[in-house]
Amino acid sequence: MIPCEVVRRHVDAVVDGEVDADTQIEFEQHLTDCGPCRVHLAFTRSFKETVKEACKSPDVPLTLAERVRASLDAEDARRDAAQPDAPISKREPQPRPLGLGGIRLAPMRARYVVPAAAAAVALAVIAAQEGSIDPAIDGGLSITTAAAGASIFEDIVHRHSDEHPTEVRGDEAQVADWFRGKLEFPVRPIAFSTPEVRLVGARLSRVSNRDAAAFYYTVRGRRVTVMVFEPPVGLDRMAERTTVRGRGLFFGRAHGHTVPVVQHEGLSYAFAGDLDSRALMRLAASADLRR
Repeated sequence: MIPCEVVRRHVDAVVDGEVDADTQIEFEQHLTDCGPCRVHLAFTRSFKETVKEACKSPDVPLTLAERVRASLDAEDARRDAAQPDAPISKREPQPRPLGLGGIRLAPMRARYVVPAAAAAVALAVIAAQEGSIDPAIDGGLSITTAAAGASIFEDIVHRHSDEHPTEVRGDEAQVADWFRGKLEFPVRPIAFSTPEVRLVGARLSRVSNRDAAAFYYTVRGRRVTVMVFEPPVGLDRMAERTTVRGRGLFFGRAHGHTVPVVQHEGLSYAFAGDLDSRALMRLAASADLRR
């Protein structure tokens, strides 16, 4: 099976349809079994669509557009003429190896090169203007790849699965008092309208090298962990959006778990638990953060 690093290195080629058929099948087999890579692919596809939308062609005289397309088609015809031994419909492309893993690219037609170049320029402009595409931002966290988002969600799932002991127990006021001065941002337990949700305790924790508070709850005997932390810039672009019971949520997936995230006053509240995905999403949507 193709390893994750190869999938992520060449995900642009997959999205653009530039790999050969055999390689495409191998990628699809990998994506079937790998949630983080599916998130990476989904983000890349979404980002490219956003760039494409932002780079819509300006209105130009039709004759000029026709002349440009004719010139590009002429270049394609010149390339095709370099393979004179077979009809055009049967000529095999001459793929070149990408290197790692033996992945191959199919040649891009000339009339698509210009839009692709425009997208690359747009990406560079966005990087210069927003400063949000540098992999060194936020302590080494690349906020322009779904891999970065996946790593955050993986970290949250690990924190839940590891079952670290609580450092404080008590009612909501006691737990909130214990956290005072221990973090650079104020935190307190979340209130829920249903009595089925019971606060067990809390502790200091970390999410992707960021200070965090971990709150532990039980819901009908099942464990739920809520991680509260200051999110990296662009976390909303690493996750998918949805609406549950009228409330907007973000969510990601890791190791078979869905991780809903509620944003409130500059903090992220991420849920991981032993509930099924729908129940966990409904629980996140019911969280009272207005206190």
